[in-house]
Amino acid sequence: MVTFFIICSVPYVCNAQIDYNQRNTQASLDVMQYSIKNNHNSNKNAKGSPFINETFEVLKFKKFGNKVFSGRYDANLGEMQIRRENDTIALNANENFEITFVSSNKTYKTLSYIDNDGISKRGFLVVLNETDSIALLKEEVIKFHEEKPSTNGYDKAKPAEYKRVKDTYYYKIGEHVSVLPQKRKEFTKLFPEHSRKLEVFIKKNKISLKKEDDLISLFKHIGTL
Repeated sequence: MVTFFIICSVPYVCNAQIDYNQRNTQASLDVMQYSIKNNHNSNKNAKGSPFINETFEVLKFKKFGNKVFSGRYDANLGEMQIRRENDTIALNANENFEITFVSSNKTYKTLSYIDNDGISKRGFLVVLNETDSIALLKEEVIKFHEEKPSTNGYDKAKPAEYKRVKDTYYYKIGEHVSVLPQKRKEFTKLFPEHSRKLEVFIKKNKISLKKEDDLISLFKHIGTL
């Protein structure tokens, strides 16, 4: 009789545990969200899109293990949107997130950083290469341009448009994240103990500090020094 009770209880316990985990994950997301600003809804006739990919894609949170979600990144607002069963939420960038889109293996992290204008910000950056000590990161931005009507009947009116701007690359050393220098001498100064070796590597391999693939190769090399 006791054996029968134990065997029958196992599915119940497992189901209860799964239900608890689902509710716990849901509660965690509820705490780590804020209302979507929905600026794109007022610009439905605009050309282009505020999203890096308009389609919601399968992603995983590092903190939630193998549990899968559906999300997309709004590069106009800097929002990571997560679609749930009954709603869509935007994650609070003040929380620590590491999110990976499964199909592309593209990872975003929330980090504090200093932009080109010297302004301190916090948001989602793409991780291009990372070791325990350094990382190469990328900021994706899509700007919204208001509609411009014809002023004199001769020039053409311009519709409202979302337009992606040039990506900005960052480096992370320790907890410090800043814009990556695009001049060779300024870049090698970031790694004074390896500056000569880096100069040789950059010259030998014709590395451009403005090309993403070259930067990834360069940071992979730095990781071996």
